[in-house]
Order: sequence, then C-alpha cells, then structure tokens
Amino acid sequence: MQEKHLKKILLVDDETNFCTLLKLNLEKRGPFEVLTTTNPNDVMKLAKENKPDLILLDILMPEMDGMTVAAALKGNKDTKDIVIAFLTALANEEDVRDMKGIAGDNFIFSKLGTTEELMISISRILI
Repeated sequence: MQEKHLKKILLVDDETNFCTLLKLNLEKRGPFEVLTTTNPNDVMKLAKENKPDLILLDILMPEMDGMTVAAALKGNKDTKDIVIAFLTALANEEDVRDMKGIAGDNFIFSKLGTTEELMISISRILI
C-alpha cells in the first residue's frame, strides 16, 4: 500500500483553542501535518526549520499582525516561496486589499466559515 504524502501546514493564531481545534480537524480530514504556534515571533524560525507547504496566518494578533509576519516571510530568501493564506474573522476593505497584495486573491479565509469550506480551499492550493 502506498503511503500518502503529508503536506505541512504551519498554523499561526493567538487563540490556543482555535489552533487546537483546527489542527485536529485538518489532520483528521486531509493528508496534512499541522504545526501550530500562538506566537507570531516564532514563525520565521518554525518556517525555516520545518519548510511548510502552507502558512495559515491570523491577521489580528496582539504581538505582531499577520501582514507584518507575511511581509517578513516574503522578504526572506529561505521562506519567500512558501504559500501564505490569511485567516480572519474581521477585515475592512483596506485590510483585504493589503492581504491580496501579499497573498493573492485565493488566499484569504474567513474564520467564521466551516472547516469543510477551509478544507476545500486548502486542498485547491496544496493537492
């Protein structure tokens, strides 16, 4: 039997319960290995060490916002090619425009959507 290749996802969100629940759901439903952190300051180190296929970034975090983290990742030669998707519950029109500038049209997900909707979107990106 052929073993399916697990895609690595780095999930960054300051809400521990959200990270735990989404990690469990993604790993249960897809061929994913999900790493999580609630500290945006750890993202660069984790991305370099683990080389994820996708980074899911919350936008609003207390220490550093997701767009700042994404800009740092895109500005680093070791992490610039990693696909970034933003997770947000609230975003105004200007925020969405800025997110699209960093991640493109297809890479903004609502935290208010269902896990199934997120799975479909992630599958389109990674599989």
